[in-house]
Amino acid sequence: MKKILIAFAILSVFLVSANASNEKADKPEAPAAKINMTGKVVDALTGEALAGAVVEIEGTQISVFTDLDGQFNISELNAGTYALKVKYISYEDKKVESVKVDVQNNTLDISLQSK
Repeated sequence: MKKILIAFAILSVFLVSANASNEKADKPEAPAAKINMTGKVVDALTGEALAGAVVEIEGTQISVFTDLDGQFNISELNAGTYALKVKYISYEDKKVESVKVDVQNNTLDISLQSK
């Protein structure tokens, strides 16, 4: 009788732990938070805001224009490292490598040189 009770106790512990691990596997993980990258594009010499500059993320089809104050906002990014290309008429194109985007680093100011 003692052996049957020990076997039953071991079996019970095994079944409870197996059920607990299955419950964890059934729950979906929360999606990664999306991040907005913001910044400003200005003239390197005067500091004047450049309205209508194109800011694009290389390797993607994501691109935005700066507003009248030279501000841009790229929304719904995953945390990571990106390469940006900035273009504006009569200015040299600028490539910005290794832009790290996360919840703490999500602002970038860019200055362009006129041609």
